[in-house]
Amino acid sequence: MRILFVVAMLAIASASRPLESSAPAQPDERRTFYPNGQPYEVRHFLNGREEGLQQAWTEDGTLYINYEMRNGRRYGFINARPCLPVPEGR
Repeated sequence: MRILFVVAMLAIASASRPLESSAPAQPDERRTFYPNGQPYEVRHFLNGREEGLQQAWTEDGTLYINYEMRNGRRYGFINARPCLPVPEGR
């Protein structure tokens, strides 16, 4: 009977604690660079998870990662190339 009482008290105590998600959001931006000083990537995080615009460049400055994370879903492309060349003037 005493064990049942202790288990019930622990359940009540844990239920009364606030959830971790009730803490304020912690945004974070992380930037990395090539040794020559050119930007390598810019990543945005919210509470330790990717959230917002994510970009990365080659050493010559060509954007090769460009997507946005929203609620755990990725919108955009990684290493995308057009299937057909685009004619000049379009």
